[in-house]
Amino acid sequence: MNRVLLLLALSSVLGCDVKPFCVDRCDDVDGSVADSGVADTGVRPDVGDFDGGVCVPSEDGVEACNALDDDCDGTIDEGFDLTRDPRHCGVCGNECRFPNAEGSCVESECVVGACSDGFVDLDDEPGCEYACPVFPTQAEECNGFDDDCDGIVDEPEELPAPPAGLCRTTPGTLCESVRPVCATREGRSTWFCDYPEGVEHDPLLPNGIVLEETRCDGFDGDCDGLSDEPFETLGDECDNGARGACRDLGEVRCDPADASRTVCDLSVLPDAVPGAPFAVELCNGIDDDCDGTIDDATPGDPSRVVDDMVHVMRGGLDFYVYRHEASRPDASDVAGGRSTARACGRGGVLPWTSVGFDEAAAACAAAGHRLCTAAEWQAACEGASASAFPYGASYESATCNGADRDAIVGGGIDSRVEPTGTLAMCESEDGVLDLSGNVKEWTDDPRGVSEGGTDIYVVRGGSFESPSFGLTCATDLSRATVDTLLPTLGFRCCRDVAP
Repeated sequence: MNRVLLLLALSSVLGCDVKPFCVDRCDDVDGSVADSGVADTGVRPDVGDFDGGVCVPSEDGVEACNALDDDCDGTIDEGFDLTRDPRHCGVCGNECRFPNAEGSCVESECVVGACSDGFVDLDDEPGCEYACPVFPTQAEECNGFDDDCDGIVDEPEELPAPPAGLCRTTPGTLCESVRPVCATREGRSTWFCDYPEGVEHDPLLPNGIVLEETRCDGFDGDCDGLSDEPFETLGDECDNGARGACRDLGEVRCDPADASRTVCDLSVLPDAVPGAPFAVELCNGIDDDCDGTIDDATPGDPSRVVDDMVHVMRGGLDFYVYRHEASRPDASDVAGGRSTARACGRGGVLPWTSVGFDEAAAACAAAGHRLCTAAEWQAACEGASASAFPYGASYESATCNGADRDAIVGGGIDSRVEPTGTLAMCESEDGVLDLSGNVKEWTDDPRGVSEGGTDIYVVRGGSFESPSFGLTCATDLSRATVDTLLPTLGFRCCRDVAP
């Protein structure tokens, strides 16, 4: 009786009018047992079914979640809670499965549970799609990996402090404020020192600063407190490699076109003598023709004569004499100079004074000349007419530079030495200047020995302090010991053959 009631109740649940023993199918309109579609072979169906009104259990007799009474106990799908079973959630066969995560069933709905080891859920899709690059996870490091598995690599706020002492931070240099940065360069992720422009470094190395500067650029490229120190000649004097007046001085500086080397900057020091090389070598302490020899004349080339000399032929004498009183090579119109290299014969400069006989003779010899003899000097002064003065027979106070000439206009008479050739009218017949006045001149005319045993020589022509009698060509009364040094005493040179 109870079984019949159960069948009736099931028929009500299934929504069909069935015969008392029909529990799984009611396909016929008249309520007859539906044909199972399986031929009656005596083999039991795989699932619980009624065969001829008798319930036939499934092969293993175990209830499955399939809306059938597999164990023929009159209850369908007992033991399966569709509200909580993750294999049958809501309906049979609806298994709660998610990528890399556990699934659970809550009130007939599949819910994502815990992620599998090494996976996390970073998006809005069900499951744990992100595989941790590092497992177990750890604190974030600067290494290009997502160490803490949060989907972000080397996030600054999670990184530890950079290693101390990695970067060079010498105070007062371009590196002073450099701090390490976490970056990925050429596939390498680590801490790098971001040195500024001007610092020589390899940005692909953590601390790629050079051990020694290679660029000459005015920067302290290796941040050691010194700039361009490998270039030891910086600031030294240099030249263009030429000689004499053509030699141009400069200073060693960094090459603006090639920072790996230095150049001689010729613009920072005075230029070479403008116009050099010159056609004529002057006696001025400068290699004017740039041939490597100072104050030399070219033998056989009359266009290149160092000393201005006059050819004098008189009464059997045949010699050459300086047109001007002798001067130092470095003399100018305002300074007598200091060089003792040789005597020069040129105009427009102060004569060489305060010179002893031996020094004067040596200065002439250094130039390839000698001191004039008494006869040579007088012949050059008197000329063919044997005049009392180089300019004529009568004394003229203003023609040559003697005591009666006022060197400075106004007031009393002012006497002073003048640059050679200043008074053009004080000229002999042969064109020799200043034989009367300006400065007295040593001659190779010995006149005995002093009481102290010093040789005495005649000095000719008078000086800017001499009266008219001392300015004549013939007077030989002015004499001096060889060691006499006076601002009024100089010399001029002679020679036997053309210079």
